[in-house]
Amino acid sequence: MEPPNKQEDSRVARQDPLLHPFLRAPNEESAKAELDGLLRTEAVPIIQKIINQRLGMGSISRNPESIDERDLDAQDLRQQTLMALTAHLWQVYAFPEKNRIGAFRGYVAGASFNTWRGAVRDETPLWTRLSFRLAYLCRESAGQTGLTKWPDAKQGSLVGFTAWRKKHLAPVLTFALLEQSSLEELPSPTTALPEIAAWTLHQARGPLPWNDFVTAVAFVLQVKDERISLDRRNLETLLRSQQPGPQTSGESLNRDRLRNLWEQLQRLDRKERVVLLFKAEDLLDFELSRVATLQDLSASLGIPLTQILSLLPSLPLDDHQIARLLGIQRQTVVNLRSQARLTLRRQLQTQRTTNE
Repeated sequence: MEPPNKQEDSRVARQDPLLHPFLRAPNEESAKAELDGLLRTEAVPIIQKIINQRLGMGSISRNPESIDERDLDAQDLRQQTLMALTAHLWQVYAFPEKNRIGAFRGYVAGASFNTWRGAVRDETPLWTRLSFRLAYLCRESAGQTGLTKWPDAKQGSLVGFTAWRKKHLAPVLTFALLEQSSLEELPSPTTALPEIAAWTLHQARGPLPWNDFVTAVAFVLQVKDERISLDRRNLETLLRSQQPGPQTSGESLNRDRLRNLWEQLQRLDRKERVVLLFKAEDLLDFELSRVATLQDLSASLGIPLTQILSLLPSLPLDDHQIARLLGIQRQTVVNLRSQARLTLRRQLQTQRTTNE
């Protein structure tokens, strides 16, 4: 039999120090007390922050005197995350050698993001597709629309006209479309998506939290409740339609195009793939469209899946973060990305020429 101190060391080997008191607890009652404290002080603040940001709630409820559907969504997702996390931590306690958590905060962040992502993908597939479609309109490569999306510490992401971002306008946190316009004044659901997006922002008269913006656009497309109940035929018609103006091959949610883009990305150097994909807001398009799983992404980038999960809530990464991840200089990141974009552009152009 091994000495007690050696057994104790094996229980905490390669585990995050935050877990050591929990894993060293001598019995289930003591372990429960340690786990309660760990969840309360470390896990809950991270879960709340990520779920709130993903739902577009910011750091506080917009109407503290009432509980709306979004509050209930957040409570449900937080509870789901806590239940899954608690169950896994008891597995770690029972079999620590088989269940390692080297970075607890990163693991909690990844678990929170996965809960939100799973709920959105399973329960709101059309809303999700619309969100990504709108995200393409706000990318720099679609600059002709005049729309832009930018990170915000409290709201997660804001959207507005480029001029609004330059003026640092305060976000509109209480936007209700029907308080601004009657049903008769809403654009037709067959109106081009860039026009509906611009019309919505004009009605708001200021930047909107991203999820509020997507929900308002969905309302124009005949939403039947506050958040996700859409007229499926109208929205699917819109999502299938081609928007006017030039599109790069990455600006469509069409699965074939995404599959082609993924295949061309695999021809790049690993570091080139990293600097391109971790800078993109639409990285999860590959997973959401089932072109490539997160496991595929992990293998392609040569980065452990647990590390990718911990990074997802922070995407897109800035160049300094990517440089630290790869162990290179920031300027090297910039140079690699420039070269990767040029190579990718040439590959896609060559493919189009060949197909013609």
